[in-house]
Amino acid sequence: MSVPLTSNKKAFRISRIGLKLSLALGAIMVVTLMTAIAAWLAMVDISERVESLGTRHLPLMNTASHFTELATDISGTAPKLISARSSWEQEAVWEALDQQLSELTQLLDTAHNKQILATKVQQQLSVVLPKIQGNLQSLNTNVSNKFELQRNSRNLSESLRWTHASFLDEISPILEDSRYNTQDSIDDLNNNSGNGLHRANELQQVLRIRESLMQLNADSNLAVGLVVRASSQTDATEINATLLYLGEVEDRLFNALNQIQDNTSALTLRQSVQQIMFFARGEQSIPQLRKQELLLISANQTLLDENKTLFSQLKVIISAQVLEANQAAQGAAARAHSAVGQGRNLIIGMALSGLLMSLLVGWLYVGRSLLARLNRLQSSMSAIAEGNLDTPIDTKGKDEISQMALALLIFRNTAKDVEDANAQSVISNALVGLISTDSQGIIEFVNPNARLLFKYQYQELIGADIHSLIAQQQPLQLITNVAALPPIIETLGRRQDGSQFHLDLAVREYHQRYRTKLLFTLVDTTERYEIQQNLEQTIENRTKDLRAEITQHKRTELELRATSQELIQSAKLASLGQLSAGIAHELNQPLSAIRYNAHNSSRMIERSRAEESLPLLQKIENLADKMAKIINHLKVFSRRPSDEVIAVDLDSVVTSSLELYLPRIEQQQCRIERLGFTDIPSASGDPIRLEQVLVNLIGNALDAMAEQTQPHLKISAALKGESLILTMTDNGCGISAADKAVIFDPFFTTKEAGVGLGLGLSISRKILLDIGGNIEVTDAIGGGCEFVLTLKRYV
Repeated sequence: MSVPLTSNKKAFRISRIGLKLSLALGAIMVVTLMTAIAAWLAMVDISERVESLGTRHLPLMNTASHFTELATDISGTAPKLISARSSWEQEAVWEALDQQLSELTQLLDTAHNKQILATKVQQQLSVVLPKIQGNLQSLNTNVSNKFELQRNSRNLSESLRWTHASFLDEISPILEDSRYNTQDSIDDLNNNSGNGLHRANELQQVLRIRESLMQLNADSNLAVGLVVRASSQTDATEINATLLYLGEVEDRLFNALNQIQDNTSALTLRQSVQQIMFFARGEQSIPQLRKQELLLISANQTLLDENKTLFSQLKVIISAQVLEANQAAQGAAARAHSAVGQGRNLIIGMALSGLLMSLLVGWLYVGRSLLARLNRLQSSMSAIAEGNLDTPIDTKGKDEISQMALALLIFRNTAKDVEDANAQSVISNALVGLISTDSQGIIEFVNPNARLLFKYQYQELIGADIHSLIAQQQPLQLITNVAALPPIIETLGRRQDGSQFHLDLAVREYHQRYRTKLLFTLVDTTERYEIQQNLEQTIENRTKDLRAEITQHKRTELELRATSQELIQSAKLASLGQLSAGIAHELNQPLSAIRYNAHNSSRMIERSRAEESLPLLQKIENLADKMAKIINHLKVFSRRPSDEVIAVDLDSVVTSSLELYLPRIEQQQCRIERLGFTDIPSASGDPIRLEQVLVNLIGNALDAMAEQTQPHLKISAALKGESLILTMTDNGCGISAADKAVIFDPFFTTKEAGVGLGLGLSISRKILLDIGGNIEVTDAIGGGCEFVLTLKRYV
């Protein structure tokens, strides 16, 4: 039953609650405004005093602190520039120094623009700072020159070792031969009595030559040792003493060469000795480079000492300015502290007054009169919102709260009438079949669509069990545990005539006035089931056709792969053909040594001195092993690669590729530089195919540098994320922009007709793509070209 809401007699009336609350809030606002004014006056005084600190003294102290920090960092970083062990480390240290100098200059410029520092102090800093910058730039230049000198010294030392090794390879067979000749002359002198004087002279001549050879061998070793020692001495006086001693050794070397000038190998030995002495003479010799390096080290230390003195001057200048600002800041801080105390006391007094008034208003009116009635009204509203439409409502009073209670009473009664009507309307007008049952599955309501699905009359379904409409062989448990049921249940429905049809069923619980009911949603899926069956048959037929096409594609792919492998193998054999001249030269020298030692061994055996031939036979065995390694490497290179992806050591592959071109590299006097192979991880791929790529690139680089007087090939490796970057840079003739666009195309070549087929780079790119890599070409800095290989890291 609804209760009518009493209408107001006046068109306009003042809210009683609003009037009382307005008066109470007005009093609180007056007290709050007075507190705010007092706080504002106190804060104005404090802000003026703090502003004097912030604008005059604190920026100066912050600037001085930052300046001291930067000066300390520069003083600590500068020695690292001298102790840098590589150019990369030097660049990193110099970048840090340059950044610190820029920050220091920017700091001083900011202080000058904002007038933080005194004019006199700014002028003093402007004089000292450029000197520090100049000293650091000179220090960086000296370190760069030192690295260049060390690099040249290492190159010369490496060349000296190779020259010394060649000298030893040349003199060793000659010494061995002189030993056998000496023994033969002694045996002839002992066994033949006739013409003894002639044989004695011949023996003396042989002994003199052997002694000269041994002296030449010993003095050459001593000369090399003196040059190496001069490269590591720490004083110029010691280096000069070593050079004096080296001059004496040089005289003995050429005296020994004069003693064997009639020997057939004397000219070769003289050239080798002259090459060894070349490393000890001249402005670019190893000792002179060491002297220049020592001079740079001394100059660097002088620059460091001068910088320390300059930084000490800067700190003294800044400290004096900071001391003056600190004294002024202390006076300003004391005055601000006094103002803060006065303002704090005033604000506390006003705040306590406002708090007392708020407590009185809240307890006397809001708490006792308004909140208690509002809480009762809120409890009634919550119960009605939860569905308890029988909740009692307190309508006592004559203010706005009582009017809200009367409105809630009308709403509750209206909701009871609307609830029942809405439930029936929603179910009846639904586009799908809906059946409502109690918690036991007994049907209470059926909409028209559900009656059409099962072809029953309305009264025939009311009171029936919902399970009687399901034609499933295994009975469904639709009411025992509704929460555990799937969202959609696919089953079969049973009509009144006994026929069955495909049915989608959904079950949901709902509550009506604290009663639990079940709502069943029913959809006829017979047509969808038939369409699904046709679709599955069509998919099965199409799958058979696709499998046949896939089988044909796999067969074609295998044929293409076989053709590609044959083309790669042909390219490898063509590379071996181009390398045949160098390989023949590499095998010819061990063969000559084997023939020479075999001849001497046969002579020893003929004279019943077989035990003396054992060292010669051992040398023959070692030389044969060396030749076997060369031939075995050629066999491995010519072997057909596999499709298996394994871990590849880039250092070993690069070494093997360079060994195939060793004679040509020595002939062109090409300098090989290798970087970054020390701690590089393994790459993913096939070592044989990767070696073929490097052989093609190295051969092309040597062709491009054929006309260069100082050819230089640099090979570097680096790790970038999960990829390995292998870079090969030469200083050859380079590649034009037009050729770069087609350089990886098959049969494209810039060589003369008959020299190359133009397949090397095309095959190399295909090999890298097969193992998950790539190759690019760019112009090198300073001329030449640069090939960049990207490989996957092996995991």
